[in-house]
Amino acid sequence: MKRFALPMICLMLPACAATSVPWTNPDVPKEEWSRDYSGCRRYADRDVGWRDDDRDTGSVFRDYDRHQAKKRYDAVLAACMIDRGYVPISRKKE
Repeated sequence: MKRFALPMICLMLPACAATSVPWTNPDVPKEEWSRDYSGCRRYADRDVGWRDDDRDTGSVFRDYDRHQAKKRYDAVLAACMIDRGYVPISRKKE
């Protein structure tokens, strides 16, 4: 059993450490993508103040407010990344 524990841990570590960045910029080294994405996420969080939590579910007004805040957060995040020269990976320029 112990023989399998070490290989499993080694396989799982890269998955935990790797941050998926759904944006690309050919002019910036890949090592910087994660920092830019994190910076834009922090900026959007400060600007919108939205946090994904499960408290107060069941309230129609709370759900609507959360939905609107999430849309605003996503828009601010996207604008920040676009301002830095990134393109969403799903719409990558060829």
